[in-house]
Amino acid sequence: MEHAGYGAFCEAASAALEQEAHLLGTTPLDRLISLESRWHPNGFAVFHLDDYHKLGKLRLHIWPDSGRVVRPDDAPIHTHVWHLYSRILTGLYSETIYELSDPEVAGSKEYNSAAINYLVDKDSFTAPSRAFLRMVKTTHATNGGVHAVAADVPHETHVGEGSFVATLLVTSDPRSAQATMYSSEVIHSSSYERPLLTKAQKMNLLGRLEQELRGQTGCGK
Repeated sequence: MEHAGYGAFCEAASAALEQEAHLLGTTPLDRLISLESRWHPNGFAVFHLDDYHKLGKLRLHIWPDSGRVVRPDDAPIHTHVWHLYSRILTGLYSETIYELSDPEVAGSKEYNSAAINYLVDKDSFTAPSRAFLRMVKTTHATNGGVHAVAADVPHETHVGEGSFVATLLVTSDPRSAQATMYSSEVIHSSSYERPLLTKAQKMNLLGRLEQELRGQTGCGK
């Protein structure tokens, strides 16, 4: 069941991201080099565009086509404590949605799981357990397309190695306190610190994104 307010959030986020995407596509991106930027455990760069956006938090995510920095023990399937609405700036973004299930339901598969007390420490796995998930659907989106996921919905992102993908997204304020990770591998209790991007890494990623965006409009620098 969707959280109350999810539809309204998506509608407002769609309008907000339309404006933000236009701004990104028409202004030099080197202005973003000074922003805090860290490697997400799943291997993409997170640029903190606005932590105080009227809808929650505004982020730029970039998956480089090489040199991704990933958490060694990360779990690919996960939930979020907030709603997410994202606009694809460039590249092909794919995602599989799952749901919690009972063992006897057709298509159910058992996974190892771990909890994240997100409001306390978003990078520590605790309370290892097991759960059954059933795949619901896989969606694909490319330039100008969107994807959205409600809080507490298990999902898995697919961005192939060698692919350059960037998304602009808004996350709502937290709707729950705990996220959950799921993996076919054993998940141990562990902590992690997300590495900062170097200035050179930020310059390279933003420069590449600017090229991609200018190429879509047929405009040179």
